[in-house]
Amino acid sequence: MTTTSRPRYIRHVAAALTLGALVAGIGATTATSAAANTMNVTSTHSTPDVGTPGEVNGSAAAIAPDGTRINGTTAVPFGGHRTREGATPNGPRALSALSTQGALQVDILASGARLRAWVPNGTVLGLAYPHQTAWGGCQIPGSDGWVWGWLSVKTAAGWRSGWMRHDLWSVSELTHPAGTAVAQGVNDLPWC
Repeated sequence: MTTTSRPRYIRHVAAALTLGALVAGIGATTATSAAANTMNVTSTHSTPDVGTPGEVNGSAAAIAPDGTRINGTTAVPFGGHRTREGATPNGPRALSALSTQGALQVDILASGARLRAWVPNGTVLGLAYPHQTAWGGCQIPGSDGWVWGWLSVKTAAGWRSGWMRHDLWSVSELTHPAGTAVAQGVNDLPWC
């Protein structure tokens, strides 16, 4: 190598090193970004959505899958509203039957499971506990990465409806409220 070709050689090496550093920097940034996103998802998903009685706002309205506001506790599950698309009730008995039409009994899996007004961070309407009677109507994907169920939980004051994260409940019986069997292989709520 002559002294006259050395500067050109150095320029090529410097350009190659700069390009390599740039590519490595982009890769490192992408890897760091991906790791950060994974950590956020992991930390969000590892924290149960459970609460204490002091955070409950029992007078707030739940927003049903069809946009209906259901205020406070009601005498029948889901406030007498259909759990998803269906017929219109023709009287009090029909109203009670329609409110659980297509619903499945669910088990609450955690003490103090939050029942929320909307997904994913709505007002806490109530808390649910294992062994409480609860019905699930349908489910939706939340913007937080969780699937959320539209549930109605039996409390001492009546039925309270709202949204609960899927890791806090599971389908317990494969029968509808009317006692009819659910199709074989159904182990979750239908999509809203």
